[in-house]
Amino acid sequence: MTVAKDLPKTPPPAHEPPGVDLTNCDREPIHIPGSIQPHGLICALSEPELSILSVSANVAEWTGRPAAAFGGQPLDLLLTKEGASVIREALRHPDAAGGNPYTLRLRGRDAEAGWNGILHRHDGLALLEMEPRGEGALSYRACFDHVRALTQRLQASRSLTDACAATVAEVRRMTGHGFVMVYRFLADSSGQVIAEDRAENMPSYIGLHFPASDIPAQARALYLRNPIRNIPDGAYTPAPLVPAADPRTGRPIDLSQATLRSVSPIHVEYLANMGMRASMSASIIRDGKLWGLISCMDREPRYASYEVRQACELMAHALAWQIGVLAEVDAANYRLRLKTLQTTLALDMGSAADAHEALREHSPALLEAVDASGAVFCAAGAMTPVGRLPSPEHLSDLLTWVGSTMRGEIFHTDHLSAAYAGGAAMVGEASGLLAVPLSRSGNDMMVWFRPELPRTVQWGGDPNKAATPQGADGRIHPRKSFEAWAEQVRGRSRPWEAYEIAAAMEFRDVAVDAIVRRSAELERSNAAIRRMADQLETFVHVASHDLLEPARQVETLTDILQDMIPADLAAEDDMAEVVDGIRGVSGRLRQLIGDLADYSQVGRQAQPFEPVDLDEVLREAREMLARPIAEVGARIVPESLPMVVCDRRQIRHVFLNLLSNALKYRSPARPPVIRVFEGRGQAGLPAPEAPRGPDQAGERMVTVCIEDNGIGFDQAQSDTIFEPFRRLHGSGRYEGTGVGLAICRKVIERHGGTISASGREDQGSTFCFSLPVRDSYPSNS
Repeated sequence: MTVAKDLPKTPPPAHEPPGVDLTNCDREPIHIPGSIQPHGLICALSEPELSILSVSANVAEWTGRPAAAFGGQPLDLLLTKEGASVIREALRHPDAAGGNPYTLRLRGRDAEAGWNGILHRHDGLALLEMEPRGEGALSYRACFDHVRALTQRLQASRSLTDACAATVAEVRRMTGHGFVMVYRFLADSSGQVIAEDRAENMPSYIGLHFPASDIPAQARALYLRNPIRNIPDGAYTPAPLVPAADPRTGRPIDLSQATLRSVSPIHVEYLANMGMRASMSASIIRDGKLWGLISCMDREPRYASYEVRQACELMAHALAWQIGVLAEVDAANYRLRLKTLQTTLALDMGSAADAHEALREHSPALLEAVDASGAVFCAAGAMTPVGRLPSPEHLSDLLTWVGSTMRGEIFHTDHLSAAYAGGAAMVGEASGLLAVPLSRSGNDMMVWFRPELPRTVQWGGDPNKAATPQGADGRIHPRKSFEAWAEQVRGRSRPWEAYEIAAAMEFRDVAVDAIVRRSAELERSNAAIRRMADQLETFVHVASHDLLEPARQVETLTDILQDMIPADLAAEDDMAEVVDGIRGVSGRLRQLIGDLADYSQVGRQAQPFEPVDLDEVLREAREMLARPIAEVGARIVPESLPMVVCDRRQIRHVFLNLLSNALKYRSPARPPVIRVFEGRGQAGLPAPEAPRGPDQAGERMVTVCIEDNGIGFDQAQSDTIFEPFRRLHGSGRYEGTGVGLAICRKVIERHGGTISASGREDQGSTFCFSLPVRDSYPSNS
């Protein structure tokens, strides 16, 4: 590629607007520099009259007229009659840029020289850039041959590395630059050189990373809007616009779309620090986002013609297209494997006892799907751990934090310790985290983990020294060293890819479907159980009612039978024993039938909940048991009990049952002593509970305990003591039906509480029940 003959051979001072250095380069208005690179000229036109509003000062070099002489004049003063007609005709169409470049000639000293006219509209202006046609410039046909050769090589490539290597080689062959690279932007806006083709005397940057500050945000935005940037000679002296502002509005003229736009002095100095003088780049754009750059550089001035720049833009499009194809192939293969797993998992979730069982069965595939080392599945109050996880105490706190952080949305990070205070303690298991919610509550979720991936990042110079101290000119300059600098990266995992995040969302859908389906099945089962329970209670109630009368008749007939027995026979021990036996059996039968009736009617005969003083309820129960208390010489030691809202009659029944048991199962070795008190976290007793969820706001639990010094029981039987008809002691020695404690449990559960028992043989028993205290209470159903 030839060098334009009018480019300067010695580098004069570069243009430098005041007040611009590395402390504010992210805010530098690079789209309105007020000047252009001098290898071409530019003019701003008003429509439809096409009068010249502004023109670059170097117009005088080609026309012999100062720039100020063109202000407000028609375009015909600058272009030949034929050229002005071409531009007028082009601007009659909405897409004037579609015909670029236009062949034009200037009026003035060198009227025969040909120019490329590049036209576009922006910010209410028609902007016409003009560049001399170089004698040695490649033709469109030659450029097309290079584009076609690259397209063929791209179609044959099977990896990103192959595609990028083919691109930089073909671009360098076409442009003649000494160094061409593909620079990829990473998630944090830093960049990495992933391919290069260079002359032997050029340094290698392959694999090196560069901080985001090397290409600031506003520069990246311009790369997206204007995909080609060309700097034939970084040592240029800029040609200012005359005037620099639109005279109609007073606003600076926006040169965002102008190829001749003057570049930032910081970038010019950065280029010089690399030992480069010429630069050209083409943006690689995927899905509307800046993916990377094809960047060309040279140690000598090098002009790339419009035709070459257009070919480079096409090559960048072709590379972006091939990157998309390769990514789609990988994604299609991944989706195929994922769909197979999801189908199997969905089927197994449908047939398994619950979703947890199915996930445990497929835990290796669950990890493989998103390339994770560990996972947890939290749903319906249960957690299924899979693979390598943090310790239980760390995991519990982490899941609580994740639930509050997600707020119903997917959450992922490859640097957990930067987001979560406790993350540093679990980098070996959870440096990366990907979580998807399964419910709005935040308690149900699927979470995947990745371990730390210690790695060495090679930077093109120390990223912590992106600038050199202030020099003699008083401003901060870009760094001068680009030698490889190694950084050890710790506490980070491999980043989560977009397709892995999508896979996690699809797993969420499978799990939620399974949970919803299982919940519906459970609801149907529970409804059926409730119906059966209602039917059973109805049967027990009717049966007990029907049996109670025959039991009473047996007792009556027993009394009649005793009256009919002659006195001499009645005095005999055998006859008396038979009669007493019949009377005892019928009495126990009547008691059993009565208890069954009470058990079946816990919910049916319920009274409305109301505020109740438990001290009063206990006093009523003691009065009703006054006779048996006195007969056995028992001492009741009550302590102050709290106020609750409950069914007074049913809670009194609980006190009666538990006090009666304490009297019945007293020890013959000592007088009965029965303590009644509120449990407040004493050893071995349940402590009052804190609020348990947003649907139970303001709720707390109070615990009431009844402790005796009777015969006690084996603690191993505490889990079955509340089952109906379960007796811990023989019925021959102690009266009872085994239904009383079952009734107590049913009453307490109806109130939303729990009941438990603890005991030691020959030492005594303690029965504790808890009742919730809250703002609202359940209905009687």
